Amino acid sequence: MEDQGFEDIPFLSNVGMMLTYKCTIACSHCIVKAGPNRKEEMLLEDAFRWIDELRSYRNGYIRGISLTGGEPFYNVENLAAISSYAANRRFVVSVVSNAYWAETREEALRVLSRCSSIQMLSVSADVGHQTFIPLANVRNAIWAAKKRGILYDIAVATPSEADVEYLRLRDELLDFVDEDQIHVTVTLPVGRASETMDDGQLVLSSEPSKAACSMASYPIIFPNGNVIACIGPPITLPAGHPLFLGNLKKESLAALFDRSETNIILHAIRTFGPRVLVNLLLESRYAHLLPRQYVEDATCDVCFRLFSSRHIVEALTSLIADPEFINNVAYGRNYFLGEKEMLGLIQ
Repeated sequence: MEDQGFEDIPFLSNVGMMLTYKCTIACSHCIVKAGPNRKEEMLLEDAFRWIDELRSYRNGYIRGISLTGGEPFYNVENLAAISSYAANRRFVVSVVSNAYWAETREEALRVLSRCSSIQMLSVSADVGHQTFIPLANVRNAIWAAKKRGILYDIAVATPSEADVEYLRLRDELLDFVDEDQIHVTVTLPVGRASETMDDGQLVLSSEPSKAACSMASYPIIFPNGNVIACIGPPITLPAGHPLFLGNLKKESLAALFDRSETNIILHAIRTFGPRVLVNLLLESRYAHLLPRQYVEDATCDVCFRLFSSRHIVEALTSLIADPEFINNVAYGRNYFLGEKEMLGLIQ
């Protein structure tokens, strides 16, 4: 996945909670392989406890909670309870949905009224989703959001912004939302897409993306307690990669988040982009480990390809111990992101 407009969110100030792997549909590009047959779901008691930990962290530093899945509305009772609990603790609550529940305007309004604590709605609408769900549902969900005074946007995944089907869908979306409310992500061959994507759909390059990653400011809590620094492709990798922050059933949220402040690889990605890690390997004896190709202009693809290799992760762990690199990342965070925390910690 690529950036969806979180550029201005300070590190750790917004946290996602993946409530469920259950979904009414099974999109061919779903990164977490959500679907009707999945069983994993966040327990209410876990959700409430973790929300309390989020509230107390740094005396209320965290401002927003984003509820995602799977399909959060699959269990609307849990969604209403969790969103209400979070809102009562003064969080801004957003939710990501496929809008399956919005078959009519009246039904869409009824469902959103039942989940009255939701303040922002992001509707996933793309060729994969609309294979199962009529675009009319998306229209109805946006209409109901407007009626409820809920902020909204549309999240679209496509293998390319030149894709004919994407361009057709985009024109239809522009009939009822503004252009700046459509956020596009590049579909990568990860999760279910690794089984369904044709290699011909990918635009490959020998050069990795140059962009920094703002999505790595935005950690996600999963039903089993795992916490990942972003909701991109690395969430599909086993624990132990650099963006895996820990597990809330083994450590406190404060311990995980405090430790993440000195996660050099994480902040190198946020400050300079994963290309800086590629360059680090190129300049060392580990250049032979690097992938030969990357998906063009896809920052998330670089992270995924690097962290999929145990040998690359081990090499990077060794290389980032260099005091000069650590200083460069700390000063870069301060200069480019206005974050002084790492400077104070390493000094």
